[in-house]
Amino acid sequence: MRSFACIASLFLVAEASSSWAFEQAFEPPPFVVSVPQIPDFRVTNIPNRSNALSVHALGRNEIFAAEVTAAPSPQAGSTRTCAGMFLRDLVKRPNMPDRDSIYRAPFDASTFLVLYILEQRGKKELHAHLLSSAGGTHCVDAHFSRDMAVGEDEDKWRTTFTGARIREGSK
Repeated sequence: MRSFACIASLFLVAEASSSWAFEQAFEPPPFVVSVPQIPDFRVTNIPNRSNALSVHALGRNEIFAAEVTAAPSPQAGSTRTCAGMFLRDLVKRPNMPDRDSIYRAPFDASTFLVLYILEQRGKKELHAHLLSSAGGTHCVDAHFSRDMAVGEDEDKWRTTFTGARIREGSK
């Protein structure tokens, strides 16, 4: 009986944790953004009249803000190419940290992670971008941000994205 209760508990925990994690599907092209350490919240597609082939979605909960974009690009043949193009554009933005202060690492063949901290008026904001290529036609940027707590260890933000990924296809 005890083993049955343990198995049932594990099933309930797995079921609860899978609905707890951020996982959103987008198209075209079809892709899914998954971040197991961020709670799921609604991200709404924003109609884009100028380019019907792109994806633009925004969402926010009490802690996190998210913006997901997928734009057509001739550079979309690989995640690494999309990430390189993104990084070159990122460091050109106003008030960005220098390139050496931006953490960047491939997670796997389909997901690249970029992390940095912006400080404005004494307040620090944590930023993360999951980057990928979708359908060989679009570069994907899933941007997450939140305020940094006073005294918080910066590495804690990096561990938020353990197991995160962008994959082609639907849920």
